[in-house]
Amino acid sequence: MRLSGMVADQETKTGLPFVSIVNKRTMTGTLSSESGRYYIEALPGDTIEFSMLSYAQRQIVAPGMSTTQDIYLQRRMFELQGVNVKGINHTKDSLATRQEYGRYFNYKKPGALDVLKTLPVNPITALTYLVPSKTRKRKEQFREQLEYWEKEKYIDYRYSPELVTKMTKLQSPELDTFMHKYRPGYQFLNDASEYDLLLFIKQSFEDYQRQKGNK
Repeated sequence: MRLSGMVADQETKTGLPFVSIVNKRTMTGTLSSESGRYYIEALPGDTIEFSMLSYAQRQIVAPGMSTTQDIYLQRRMFELQGVNVKGINHTKDSLATRQEYGRYFNYKKPGALDVLKTLPVNPITALTYLVPSKTRKRKEQFREQLEYWEKEKYIDYRYSPELVTKMTKLQSPELDTFMHKYRPGYQFLNDASEYDLLLFIKQSFEDYQRQKGNK
């Protein structure tokens, strides 16, 4: 059966793009569309997990027949605690993700030699196994999605609302606008020291203020 619907913000009711949606029984997954629409194959009783950065995770149980079900995710709230900026334990979270979805992170597309080793008697038949199957394609796509979201989580871990608020004194919704506009890339953050990141935020905020003044 097919479960479909809209994934949206609990408060604004706006559709959320690129929400990770996983059938926990089959470990197959997909992402919501740019408008927040989704569909996923499931059997009655399957647990379907919806997760997105900055939102609380939600799970539902698939009903007994194909149906449309809208899902609303609650945004996580961030609070500053004194002058200390604290975030989630990204390393622990990343390790947990890789452990849970290990067979997808470790999945590698079989090469010609791998296939021929498994079927040495009939190499012609073996070569037909190199044609990508739907299952292999789904595994490869899901692995790519997991790797993408792992990088996004790392960006959110270092470029956090707490840190940016501490540096700029901005508050939502202006804080959200600033963070989206000047969101750094994964490679930069992976190479950057804490000083590099603080300098980046400082210079970005100065540019942001200049642009506001020119309007």
